[in-house]
Amino acid sequence: MSEQSPIPTINSRGLKDRSPKDYRVRFGFGAAISLIAALIGLKYPLFGGMFLAFPAILPASLTLIQRDARKHEAAIDAEGAIIGAIGLLAFALVVAFGIKPLGAGTALIAAALTWLVVSVGIYAAVMTWRAMTRTGRERAAPE
Repeated sequence: MSEQSPIPTINSRGLKDRSPKDYRVRFGFGAAISLIAALIGLKYPLFGGMFLAFPAILPASLTLIQRDARKHEAAIDAEGAIIGAIGLLAFALVVAFGIKPLGAGTALIAAALTWLVVSVGIYAAVMTWRAMTRTGRERAAPE
């Protein structure tokens, strides 16, 4: 995501610039986190699904982004993951409380819409807040 625009962009060049070691690191992190989540699920079935929702390759991705780009880029990706996780929590709550009264199909559609609204809403609020605080700092700065 560029500093000038709040619209996320996709850069396919990043896929070509990766070494096999980078993919092994991501695979290793993802496998380890998934294994830990599965072990928690075996011991505590009620919480197993919650831990499986953790983005398994996020730690590896952030490490590689920080190494290749800079800390600021990794922070932006981490913020996006946090926003998505909050949306995922809203999704889970709608499914948990809506599946019996609404049925599986309707609850999943409602949950997906909830995830979209919550995630986009938080993203828009964060971008608006940043724009307002940046504008405020620019006005306060002496010319």
